[in-house]
Amino acid sequence: MRSVAHALTIDPVPAARRLATGRVARSLPPALALGAVLVPLGWLVLAAAGRESVLSPPAARAGAAGAWALGPLRGLLRGVSGAPHVLHREMLVVLAIVGAGWLAAWITAPRLSVRVLWGAVVAAHGLLFVAPPLPLTDVFNYQLYGRMAAVYGLNPYRDVPARVARDPLFALTNWHHLRSPYGPLFTLGSEALGVFGVHGWLWAWKAVVILSSLATIALAAAIAGRLGGSRQRVIAAVGLSPLLLVAEIGGLHQDMPAMACLLGAAWCLVRGREAGAPAWVAPLAGALAVAAAGIKPSFAIVVGVVVLGASARMRAVAGAAAAAAALVALDLLLYGGALPAIASQSALVDPLSVPNLLGLAAGRGGADHAVRMVADGALAAIAAGATIAVGLRRERALSALGVVLFCSVLTLAWVMPWYLVWALPFIALARPRALVPWAVVATCWLTVGGLPTLPGILHAAGYFPTRSATGLANHLEFRRLLQ
Repeated sequence: MRSVAHALTIDPVPAARRLATGRVARSLPPALALGAVLVPLGWLVLAAAGRESVLSPPAARAGAAGAWALGPLRGLLRGVSGAPHVLHREMLVVLAIVGAGWLAAWITAPRLSVRVLWGAVVAAHGLLFVAPPLPLTDVFNYQLYGRMAAVYGLNPYRDVPARVARDPLFALTNWHHLRSPYGPLFTLGSEALGVFGVHGWLWAWKAVVILSSLATIALAAAIAGRLGGSRQRVIAAVGLSPLLLVAEIGGLHQDMPAMACLLGAAWCLVRGREAGAPAWVAPLAGALAVAAAGIKPSFAIVVGVVVLGASARMRAVAGAAAAAAALVALDLLLYGGALPAIASQSALVDPLSVPNLLGLAAGRGGADHAVRMVADGALAAIAAGATIAVGLRRERALSALGVVLFCSVLTLAWVMPWYLVWALPFIALARPRALVPWAVVATCWLTVGGLPTLPGILHAAGYFPTRSATGLANHLEFRRLLQ
């Protein structure tokens, strides 16, 4: 009775205040992490839109003719230096802060609500929607490939952009002698967006990229919820990644529509294991995996994993076969059966790619043809092993997707920072958990590899890629495609 009476005499107001203070204290570190992502990202967007500069290479390359690409924020932030070395240094600071904020948010995300995290993700995407295309962007190449077919009647899989040098977009592009390495579904979509005009195409494509990215994050979070994992961690790990935000979304790259298809297929695999799963999830999984490959041909390597990971494999095979037949018919009808120029792109070499570093260690001067073939063979073996493992146990499908896509990044001689986004949703789902620290290491590695100042960094370290015969040959091939 005395304890009850004592409890009744406790003032509930101070207790409630202490509880509220404790909640604020627990949520403060993750809230600061969100600020560390959003504030520098906002500065980068305003600085890139301020004037033609190295922060938005297409606009800088075309000068006054490309000023429209800076978007509605043009000139809003004044006083930003136009010196390339200053902007490169400031961009590195932004990437470091955003990366630290992303890592802190990933660790502390369960302390925040799903609504707060979604608010931060949507805010970041909103900033990038009104931003100009950021460094390392191929977005105008995408548009020009579509215009080659829609406006000039040329086949982008057989003709090179140099043939349309008088097009108003040509000055904004860079791959002038590279036939399209993108899938026919993507090229068809690029053609379709041409109805919005030269300027309207960019805004329509921005909407496609933003919505595809949000769909990818939402699907990854939904999968985490169905598996009993933390949706907050997945939202933070994928939606606040500096490589997703600055490199992928900022550069308006075409991976996100393919990723939305692939995550849709993964969701179907998880839903298909549950009791009362509808019959359509298995064929839809197979069809979505093929659609992802129709946008991004590199994803063809995981179609077998998706099909064998389905609860009803024959239905998944039927869905994949139907989608593949439609894709082949589309390519035959519109592009004469020509295939994406993957071989041409795979002949390019990035100085810090794993195959190039291994080629240097082996005394071959970098990633020559033999080294690239070994890397391709290693990836094929990993993909085959993962597919067999899923064939034995369907539950391994998500882990297999994470391993194969992560190894794809490691074995590519031409690797771009945003490629890690392929594997990141599956790593965020901790499939397998061992990939989580490697994802952090890969983020740092790819960030350095994507810096515009990389040549200077390499030279300061005593590494001159073009001094070897292999390195010079790789550099000359790179320059040939850009001419």
